[in-house]
Amino acid sequence: MLINLILLTLQLFLMDVFWEFYDYPILNLMVPVIALINVLFFVFWVIKFKWPLLLFIFSIFIGFREWGKLYKFPNNAIPISNGLKVMSFNVRLFNSFKWIDSKSVPESIESFISNENPDLVCLQEFSMEFSPKFKNYPHQYNASSKINGQNGLCILSKYPLVNRGQLDFSDSNNSGLFADFFYKKDSIRIYNIHLESLSINLKDTLFTQEHSQKFIKRIKSVVQKQELQIDRYEKVEQKNNNPTIICTDLNNNAFSKVYKRLKDDRLDTFMISGEGLGATYKLGYFPFRIDFIFTDKKFKVINFMVHDLKLSDHKPISALLEWK
Repeated sequence: MLINLILLTLQLFLMDVFWEFYDYPILNLMVPVIALINVLFFVFWVIKFKWPLLLFIFSIFIGFREWGKLYKFPNNAIPISNGLKVMSFNVRLFNSFKWIDSKSVPESIESFISNENPDLVCLQEFSMEFSPKFKNYPHQYNASSKINGQNGLCILSKYPLVNRGQLDFSDSNNSGLFADFFYKKDSIRIYNIHLESLSINLKDTLFTQEHSQKFIKRIKSVVQKQELQIDRYEKVEQKNNNPTIICTDLNNNAFSKVYKRLKDDRLDTFMISGEGLGATYKLGYFPFRIDFIFTDKKFKVINFMVHDLKLSDHKPISALLEWK
């Protein structure tokens, strides 16, 4: 019971229920794992029919909104409104390094996007060399994250893109793009942002002092770099007077400081209309939600989807939006 109480309290602190707790980013990353352990504790207490099950219920009660960042119960309502459909997808360089045993990954991605027919698509880890043509999108803006490079980001649009620009991140293979477009007589800005990768793999371990210190130091260093990249975005956004849509591979979760800063006062479309865990990336067998679509509150979120597609190490996400 004491262990369960400590883990539940730690989770609530890390979920920002009481106040900000960002000094240990590795712990913020571990919130989904801690939550899973607490759920297993709850099941254990239910089976035993013991009163500590009330601890979990109480934690849900006082942190209900933050729990919604982890899991959303299915919404069986069928979207009947038409709106602006936005998609975000880390395409992993269109399988240029043959991670998937298939030669048709670029064509399959193009076919998937064509069938889903979003109005705007933000692609991360975009390869200019291996990209299909995306003929259904007359307006395309892509840029390399490095000078004279071939890999970066892309925005596909059915609307003309104006006031285009790039967010250059120093000492990084990642970057951001932005552009304005007109929708229902209003000008709207869309951002495509790919933050620094945490580069966690299954060889990382916390079980020895030597490895754990190196691992924690590296995570802190990457998160600090992510915050500098958010600084770069904020300098550009301060000059923007239009409502915004942000598509991002955050390379962090919903309990991080960079999530809070980038989301700001916007809507997390998953929290409004998603379901389940909303996981877009797996580390080993554990699912994480690290891809996001944030929107201005002037939009109504009609629907949000994580598409079960196995053409990258990320799953694409899409949101259907209605302009209020």
